Amino acid sequence: MISEPELLDDEGEPLRGTTPAHGPRGGAPYGLDPSHPEDGAPPTGRGGGRYRRPWLWAFGGALGASVLWAAGLAAYQTRGPDLGGYRASDALCAEAPLSALVTALGKRGATTNADAYGHPALDRTYCSVQLGEPPSGYEANLRYELHKEIDPAPEFDAVQSRAAMPEEPAPEPVPALGDKAYFSVSGGTYAELVVLDGPAVIGLSVSTLHEYVDDTGDPPGESTHAPLDGVKEFMVEDMRELMERLRSPAPSGPDGTSSPDAG
Repeated sequence: MISEPELLDDEGEPLRGTTPAHGPRGGAPYGLDPSHPEDGAPPTGRGGGRYRRPWLWAFGGALGASVLWAAGLAAYQTRGPDLGGYRASDALCAEAPLSALVTALGKRGATTNADAYGHPALDRTYCSVQLGEPPSGYEANLRYELHKEIDPAPEFDAVQSRAAMPEEPAPEPVPALGDKAYFSVSGGTYAELVVLDGPAVIGLSVSTLHEYVDDTGDPPGESTHAPLDGVKEFMVEDMRELMERLRSPAPSGPDGTSSPDAG
């Protein structure tokens, strides 16, 4: 095989620009033209052109992103999770006037003390209120969960959209109430409204109460309770008011709470 002859200078070195090369121009890296170096600078050294390492730029970008992520995480931990304005409540029934249900079912009676549980991840409160006059009274139960670390939405839909018993109809979605809401009635003697609003899950249920007149356990006669199928609108109205109160500052009073009127 006959190779191309090389031209040598007076010192026996190949003449510049005449050495066969494997790149676009002899002595220069691929993609770099020694006659047109970066930034308009003249060629430097043999082979010409300044070559910038692209991995330095990539490293700098990754480092900057890490710094921004760490700063955002620190700000989130300082600020805490977004609770949508909701706060914990140690006196849930005292904050729930239930004015609409009082109008529909009768005056407000005995109230249980709130069963409150606080934790960095979850605040939970339960209580109950009696409504109406015996022997045709009712009991309203309230529950409130404030999730401070985990989004309750996936679990809420999986549980609340299903009927409690196979023979019962599926809960009815309630539009324009929180993020999601469901209403259900069981046998005309139990009604429940459950709402998801951001990190808060709030439940309001109403059930009939029966009294017995003697030790035999015999009921006093035919029940005079009205079916609970018609209480949906009253429950929705009371739920809206309770949600608004739980997004407002806690009421003030001798014990840190204020009780609604019993009538």
